[in-house]
Amino acid sequence: MARLLVVDDDFRMAGVTAEILRRDGHAVEVVNSALEALRLVRADQPDLMVLDFDMPDMDGAEVLDELRREGRLPAFPVLILTGARLAPGDQVLGLDRGAADYILKGTDRHVLLARVRRALRDRTEGQVLRLGRLVIDLEGRSVTLDGREVVLETKPLRVLHRLASRPGAVVSRAELLQSEWGTDYRGFEHSVSQAVYAIRRALGDPGWVQTVHGSGYRFVQQH
Repeated sequence: MARLLVVDDDFRMAGVTAEILRRDGHAVEVVNSALEALRLVRADQPDLMVLDFDMPDMDGAEVLDELRREGRLPAFPVLILTGARLAPGDQVLGLDRGAADYILKGTDRHVLLARVRRALRDRTEGQVLRLGRLVIDLEGRSVTLDGREVVLETKPLRVLHRLASRPGAVVSRAELLQSEWGTDYRGFEHSVSQAVYAIRRALGDPGWVQTVHGSGYRFVQQH
């Protein structure tokens, strides 16, 4: 299950898109303004955003520029939703600003889901996270801190990558269990604690992954 944010000022279209994604097993939040979307992203970064290009308060290009200015791209993919076929030059403009893909409104739901799954797969399996002194390459199964290799087993590495892909956001133990162990059974919570302990020990500083008591964990970049 991924956490998705649908941004569209067309209430009906937003509802249709959200329902398609929910039926595919995702947790979906819907907002109808670009400014509200930016507020939510700053508070709790999603795994993926579906963004209508033609919003009344800010257009898609402006939203992408703001996300890049704040350093939030390419930590999560943004799929641009458009009601009309843009010229190739317009598509290039959006892609150059950090969009992962374009989707035409009314696209067959199977195509929409395929695009979303591909973007999520690319994010979680192929993306190299560069967070100052720390570099996390999930596909290459490597972590470096200040240029030195940090040895982590698979589960702690995946937990670190998931936390670091949403810096500053609180990620619950239940979400980590579901995403990395494929279960929400509370009896497995010790596995999450062990993974976090391994991360802190490997990085040599517990400040990278903070415990938010009663909620989960938060990644905090150390300078």
